[in-house]
Amino acid sequence: MNLCRNRTVMIGGGICAVLLLVELVVLAIGAVRLSKANAGLRQELQHLTRLEQRNPYPSDANVEVLKNNLDELEFRVGELAAELKRDPFPRDSVEAAEFSARAQDVIERFRNRAVRAGMQLPESLEAGFAQYASGGAVPEAAHVPRLSRQLYSVERVADVLVQSGVTSVSTISRDVFEVSDEPEMVRRRPVRNRPGSGGRKLQPPTASYTESDGIYSIEQIAVSFTASEEVVWRVLDLFAGAPHVMVVSGFSHQTQSDILAYNPSAVKRGEESDETVRYLAEGILSGENALSRPERIISGDEQVSVRLTIDVYNFDLAEDNR
Repeated sequence: MNLCRNRTVMIGGGICAVLLLVELVVLAIGAVRLSKANAGLRQELQHLTRLEQRNPYPSDANVEVLKNNLDELEFRVGELAAELKRDPFPRDSVEAAEFSARAQDVIERFRNRAVRAGMQLPESLEAGFAQYASGGAVPEAAHVPRLSRQLYSVERVADVLVQSGVTSVSTISRDVFEVSDEPEMVRRRPVRNRPGSGGRKLQPPTASYTESDGIYSIEQIAVSFTASEEVVWRVLDLFAGAPHVMVVSGFSHQTQSDILAYNPSAVKRGEESDETVRYLAEGILSGENALSRPERIISGDEQVSVRLTIDVYNFDLAEDNR
């Protein structure tokens, strides 16, 4: 009985001794780590103290590095600003009575260039300035600066269309802002009210969209034209690389022919009534009479009707009096 009790006591004591030894080892390891951490912290603190007490603070080397970085950033910003402001809107002032003549001159110049390039134009194409170019109406003096920017934007868009060689132009339109007495309409992007307006009466617009920090403004021009697929790609490329910053913000298209709009299963069953479509389908489906791959590309020369919305950017806002 006593022997069993003593054995239990001895086993328990041994386990306690092992646990105590493990705890001592863990404690010793923690103490060593704490000592190293404290030493590293003291070293960093001494280094920071030396830096703060250095005369001058910060060091001349750090100041030189920061100045060089600042000079490089300012140079890059200047290059970017110059790139964005290339081909700016003209600053020459125009009297309200002279705007009709200017609009007519731009439209006639576009029409003459289009004729020389073999481009077809409708008789009534006035590029959104019909009341000024044809009727000779005199705009309000307050509207002339923006009308001039819109006219210049239309001219830049027309340049791309002529250069690309589109087949015909159906319409060119602008954001007609000066004919309504209602408060400014909500456009694709909202123009913020001036402070103190109370949000009830919107101020006259200065552009289709003006960035809230005044970094840039956008005049939006819409155009409809027909061209081959190759020329459509050329139009998009020319807008992307134009001297004036222009971005295609809207694009839609359709082919003028519906020759591909048929159901092959219906053709097999003889339900298609168009003889041309049935002939082409039968030729494609018949073995030795099957058309070659180039012959099956039956829409490659089709004219494409395209409608674009172009955002014409202006980054030169310093003198716009916005």
